[in-house]
Amino acid sequence: MTKGFIWIATQINPFNYNLCRNSHEIGTSAYNTVRHDYCNVSKIGSSSSSVRLRCELRGPEGAVRVRQLRVLGAPALVPEPRPPAHPLHTLAERDTLRVFRLLTSQVFGKLLEWEQSSSESGEGTAAEEAAGDDSDLREHVVGILFAGHQLTSLQRQVMSHIVFAIGCEAARVRDDWETALLCADAAERAPDQPPRPPLIHHQQDNYCFEMLSLLLALSGSAVGRAHLAQRTELLADLLALLHTGSERVQRQVISLLRRMIAEVPPQKMLAALNYGGDVTRVTLLDHLVCYVGKAITVQVKVKGGGANNPSTVTLGSSVTPTPPAAWFMRGDTTKKHAHLVVKLLTDMAEDKVSSSWGMSTRSALVQYVRAVAQVEEADRRPARCVATPVVWLALAALCVCDHHHMELMNGSSEIRDPRGRDSAAEVRSHCTNHDDGSTLAVIECRSCGPLCAECDRFLHLNRAARNHQRQICKEEESAIRIDIHEGCGRAKLHWLLLLVDRRTLKALVEFRGLEGAGSAPNEPEGPVGLAGTCRFCGARGSSGLLAIGNVCADQQCQEHGREACTRVHGCGHACGGVRDEKTCLPCLFGCSGTELLRQDADDMCMICFTDPLQAAPAIQEDMTHWTLEELLAPIRRLSEEVRRKALMRLEYEGLAAGGSRGRAHDDPATYAMERYAYYVCHKCGKAYFGGLARCEAESSGWWEPTELVCGACSDVAGARTCPKHGADFLEYKCRYCCSVSTTRRYVYETMSCIVDQTADRSILVRDVAVFFCFGTSHFCNACHDDFQRVTNIPRHLLPQCPAGPKGEQLPGSTDECPLHVQHPPTGEEFALGCGVCRHAHAF
Repeated sequence: MTKGFIWIATQINPFNYNLCRNSHEIGTSAYNTVRHDYCNVSKIGSSSSSVRLRCELRGPEGAVRVRQLRVLGAPALVPEPRPPAHPLHTLAERDTLRVFRLLTSQVFGKLLEWEQSSSESGEGTAAEEAAGDDSDLREHVVGILFAGHQLTSLQRQVMSHIVFAIGCEAARVRDDWETALLCADAAERAPDQPPRPPLIHHQQDNYCFEMLSLLLALSGSAVGRAHLAQRTELLADLLALLHTGSERVQRQVISLLRRMIAEVPPQKMLAALNYGGDVTRVTLLDHLVCYVGKAITVQVKVKGGGANNPSTVTLGSSVTPTPPAAWFMRGDTTKKHAHLVVKLLTDMAEDKVSSSWGMSTRSALVQYVRAVAQVEEADRRPARCVATPVVWLALAALCVCDHHHMELMNGSSEIRDPRGRDSAAEVRSHCTNHDDGSTLAVIECRSCGPLCAECDRFLHLNRAARNHQRQICKEEESAIRIDIHEGCGRAKLHWLLLLVDRRTLKALVEFRGLEGAGSAPNEPEGPVGLAGTCRFCGARGSSGLLAIGNVCADQQCQEHGREACTRVHGCGHACGGVRDEKTCLPCLFGCSGTELLRQDADDMCMICFTDPLQAAPAIQEDMTHWTLEELLAPIRRLSEEVRRKALMRLEYEGLAAGGSRGRAHDDPATYAMERYAYYVCHKCGKAYFGGLARCEAESSGWWEPTELVCGACSDVAGARTCPKHGADFLEYKCRYCCSVSTTRRYVYETMSCIVDQTADRSILVRDVAVFFCFGTSHFCNACHDDFQRVTNIPRHLLPQCPAGPKGEQLPGSTDECPLHVQHPPTGEEFALGCGVCRHAHAF
């Protein structure tokens, strides 16, 4: 409101008025005659702010009576609405990216293959793109086109532009990421302030995603990967985006790193990440292992601290971002992406990515776990230990370590004594009870002398001997034991237990109630040899119930004590089962040595992952699920049927061990079931052969179940039943083609120099019909995907033999038919006969 009108009606003569806004006078006037009209006042205020007015009326007398006051405001002129700049910028950015993509595709030619769905939406997982790029045909075609060639000058310039753009985006995204973390920290320090909306820093990632998509597509060829391996400055930017980018950007980075690692050796990677002589010496494995650690949720417990609720922490909220912690140890990540990185690290350790990275990865994983044993005494308290990166890197490394790494971790005595193996053997004391000169001591008892673990347990079973002052030998303080039980990685020290579930990425960090391990308020401090220890929570004491038993006064422990078994094993440990069981559990501490026990007392319950098995009465089940037998029986019969038929086909094709083209397979049944695609007949419920499994990947992946009918149930051509194999292996030719899919046809025509009789036989396996529709027609995968067009082609316009899928005419005569059989014209049903016998005759 820029102008105002005040209606004044007065009989006072003379009359004065004064109008003020926020203590500023904006209007004043005096009238000497009787007035009955509007008083115009300008510059009252703007339309964007509120206005507070004060009107003073004065007359010749002390009292002025006001009956009515009207204030009318005229609306200000509103400019014509203009379109916001953000949508225009988004459209311009989208058009620019589309033009750049088209130009890049023209520059690199067939080195890039774009899919319409992912290019328009900007979405789609990097795993799907990687799977498409790694197909055999694509790799072969790209290898022919670019074998022995290098990128042109124009291609290198475009590649440089993409790399430079990714570097700028990485710097911008990292700044936004750090700003978001600072805002989150400020909100936590000021809980009295009203909550602010979360700062979203991943809204504008289209440009970065498109550039990474270009690099991912270019890395599908050997030429592209070789050139990217030379751009070492790209590696640091990719790792920065791995920690700070959006979810889809992180997926792209993981797939791109998998390809680049194969071309960059460890020493070159280290030099690229520490350019300029950085003293921190951050490695690629530091980034990857830390990325996994940020997805782990950890429970922190203190053994002997009673049955208290454990605290739950994460890496981003625990580690202080000061050296030796790196900047990328803040924040968090999703478990889905963490599993992708775990798979990458596993492949690197198993030499599947590159042979140069195998030993380096395995050694680094071992060092991450071993570093826990070197933690200083002052840093072994829970609050300080959890705030150091060592524990988190060890937990993440345990998610990757396999049984093959156990010997490397547990076999070396390097971590037991830093001075070397010889000096350690000289100063290491032996068990006095064994008196054989070879059994090393673990416990130093002031009364009994040095003892091994077994002798210590037996000699101190007596209640009078429990008060002996005992301590861990110095050589044993740095000893660490790594195990893998039921998919959980575990590292045990005398003062710490690390355990992580690889599937759920849930972990446990338990500090043992020994000297130097405690800092929690509920953790007892005192001599090692107390009178009693609770068998469930680990609480220790010399008074109360613990003075006469092994269950403390906690209510939960008392309930467990009433349900727990009261028997004692021959080794001296109490049975960890339920009271009044007919058969006791094996000793949870591994004394029985039975192979049926795949977990021990320190392992977590895999159902709740809240307490270890020794914290409550446990049961052991064989997990046969007898109540589900009726439901699982048909599935098992179907699996056995597919297994039998797949092995038979593998044998008849000569691919089994001992065949003409056979190779040794660790599990021939698994190989056969992964090679061939079998479908369940809608009518009889039996499995029938539908071609190779990789042919199924080329189809849409969806079909109508009623259209899946085996050859025996769809015998519209009156084929004869095989006297040897019956109708189980009856196969039909596709009604509308007599060749394989389009991809195989390209290989058959263009690269005929590599297609021999063996390839023809493999084609013979792939051309059978899979779908039976309308009660009259058999279709292959390709023709079924386009059945509406194919079925409407007039009979006289159908391609003649040799006919390609989807109504395409192949060059050549009938003698070059891929089926190598005489069959009716295209458009008529034809039974190929028994598939097993037909292929047996071919071989």
